[in-house]
Amino acid sequence: MAWTDQMVEDLKRMWEEGLTTGEIGKRLGVSKNSIVGKVHRLQLSGRPSPIKKKNAPAEENTTPKAAKAEKPAPQINKPKEEKAPAKEEEVVVEVSAPISVPEPKIQVKPSGKTMLTDLDNHTCRWPIGDPKDENFHFCGRKVKIGQTYCEEHANIAYVKPGKK
Repeated sequence: MAWTDQMVEDLKRMWEEGLTTGEIGKRLGVSKNSIVGKVHRLQLSGRPSPIKKKNAPAEENTTPKAAKAEKPAPQINKPKEEKAPAKEEEVVVEVSAPISVPEPKIQVKPSGKTMLTDLDNHTCRWPIGDPKDENFHFCGRKVKIGQTYCEEHANIAYVKPGKK
């Protein structure tokens, strides 16, 4: 939409008259947001928000701010109460020897099958068999740091794309 010189003059006049952006938009045949944007670009003077505060009584809106100001009540210096110094409490902290936790080792069931509960960051998680089957288990071999599978299963899982 192109703003004509006549539209800009009408906008300025209606803005000074105090019409709302919605009313100006209706009269000029443009959206309220177009009016807001144009007013901003033209740097026309701001106006107070048309939205009234719900909690403000009508009398307060008509009273000038200077008349509302009251003198603050004089402050009376009361003598400070003296407090007894706080007693220091003795704190006893018991220190015990650090507990040594053995590093987890791969627990392979007597059947030689690694179960889900046996997996950790150092065991191959390659599934073997059908999860619904009683004999389902995981590879359980040692993996390289940061890997999920042992070398053999990593070669199967991660295949580099060949040239086409």
